[in-house]
Amino acid sequence: MTPPPGRPSTPRIALFLFCVLLVCPLRYWGLGRDVDSTWRFALNYAAAHGLVGGRDVLFTYGPLGYLLFPEYTGHNLTYGLLFQGVLWVVLAGTLADLFFRAGLRVRNLGLFTLCLSLAAPLFWFNYAGGENLLLTGALILIVTFQLRGSTARYALALVLIGLLPLFKLTAGMVGFAALAGFVAARTVDGGRKALPLAMAAALIPATLSVGISLACLRDMSAFLSYLRGSAQLASGYSAAMSLTGTNLEFIAAAIALGALLLLLRMQASASRPMARFHSLMLAVPLFVSFKHGFVRQDVHVINYFCFVALAASLVALTVPLTRRAVPYLSLLALIPLTIWLDQVPAASVVPGIAEMTGLRSLHALVGAAPPSWLRERLAGTIENYPALQRLEPEIAGRIGNSSVTSLSIVYTNLAAAGLRVQIYPVVQRYSAYTVELDARNAAWVRDHGPRFLVFDGVVIDERDAWAETPAMWLEVYRWYDTSMLGTRNLLLERRAAARFGPLESLGRTVVKWPADLTLPAAPERLFWTLDCGLTTLGRVRQTLFRLPEVRLWFRSEGGQARNARVVMDVLRAPVLWNPPVTLAEFATRFQGGAGSRVVRLRFATAGAANYGDTCEVEFLRAKENPLATDEHR
Repeated sequence: MTPPPGRPSTPRIALFLFCVLLVCPLRYWGLGRDVDSTWRFALNYAAAHGLVGGRDVLFTYGPLGYLLFPEYTGHNLTYGLLFQGVLWVVLAGTLADLFFRAGLRVRNLGLFTLCLSLAAPLFWFNYAGGENLLLTGALILIVTFQLRGSTARYALALVLIGLLPLFKLTAGMVGFAALAGFVAARTVDGGRKALPLAMAAALIPATLSVGISLACLRDMSAFLSYLRGSAQLASGYSAAMSLTGTNLEFIAAAIALGALLLLLRMQASASRPMARFHSLMLAVPLFVSFKHGFVRQDVHVINYFCFVALAASLVALTVPLTRRAVPYLSLLALIPLTIWLDQVPAASVVPGIAEMTGLRSLHALVGAAPPSWLRERLAGTIENYPALQRLEPEIAGRIGNSSVTSLSIVYTNLAAAGLRVQIYPVVQRYSAYTVELDARNAAWVRDHGPRFLVFDGVVIDERDAWAETPAMWLEVYRWYDTSMLGTRNLLLERRAAARFGPLESLGRTVVKWPADLTLPAAPERLFWTLDCGLTTLGRVRQTLFRLPEVRLWFRSEGGQARNARVVMDVLRAPVLWNPPVTLAEFATRFQGGAGSRVVRLRFATAGAANYGDTCEVEFLRAKENPLATDEHR
């Protein structure tokens, strides 16, 4: 005799335990050596040293983000594991409610489990993923509430959504969008009866987010600064971090979406209100996941395909399944897996399979016990930091006990050397890709810059290092001299007085886009700004998708030419006319040398229609500071 829906049975219990393993949020890390390890280290370092989010540090993660990827710094590891343990209990309880109290059939739960396993790489993406687990828990609770009611379910969903902005603002935006879609569906079905639900949705998550944010950030100005800065990071991403891929990936995206739409169509044949509910709740989150995945069309496409699988898992809970349909739908659910395996680098396939089978969660669980061994292993990552990536001993010795900051995109080597590290506001310089964010880092260098700066000359996406954050480099140039040039790094030391004072305008002019600038008769320290407004098409593309990259060609007197990618928004800040490229050129420039003479600048892009016909150019020069000396602070 078949047990009624919800009655514990061996298949139901097995599926439940597997899902609980899939959603295990346990994450902990040692000192890494790549770009993403660097912002992870910076956010952990900031939390351990009392730096306030929004005011002192700013990145895509919120004031509690470090709890998702704690390192053995201060009390971060303890706090992080405690939070993750509580979150796992909440998620396990949510799944227990779904499997044993919601009255769903095993065949639906089986398809849900399959799709959830395909979505599992989303829970591990980029060293974190905990924010996606919070979102997943909230969505499951909303679906269960839609089916079976219960104020407790709805209240817990609202709490999880309210917590999302504290970890990642963009995840919070997705959560609030899903909640708005749910309220819209209930309003369509129930009219005024949905008013209490709508009021709770409007008040509880927002109040929770603001209240805890103010407690973490300590004052309203820091909270508003966090919101503004996070919004700038989100808006600037579409232009600064865009990366094209193959058209096949768009075809794959359409196929994956088609599989989800087929599930919705099958559901509509049995219950139009449920199909409408899922459509309204998932529409905006699906769009956001597509943009997140395809603006930077590399491994980031995982975000879209895995979210399609997550959405399919929610629809699978209520779609009518006959025995004949189950194998067919199982094949449809494999589409995101096939596409995902095709798009990620070969080195990521094995971890991806481990994530989808729960093996990586199991490994994290085993590795966390006992805690004393875990701390020893994480501490050992400092001792095992590769010699070729360590800071040169002579540079580390020169810095000694003085404060130091790195301008490099990877700067965990400062921590490996045991130095007194300071963190600037936008913790990864390449992410200061709006003029406002660049200005925040520039003001920090001017007002709070440490005695020493370290730079290795490495850039991302073939950018020009100086034009990447020109306002920040202007203040570095104003306040620092070369102290030492090592084999891998340049050491700069702060001056007693600024090298030059405020810049003096030499005049403005208007040029046609794509811009072509010729060197005017001007002094050695010449700067320029370029302000090119977006067209309506450009603004739409930036909002809905991505802007193509812009390349800047530098041509020197001897005919030598080079090109680099530039971020258009930051070029509204003064850029040095002939910026250095190699570390040796940087060292010469900060010793007072002029470097090679650039005579012409030319811009090129495949997306010229995104910018206006004309751009405003201003030339400026730096005057000598009569108080400047060659002595260091």
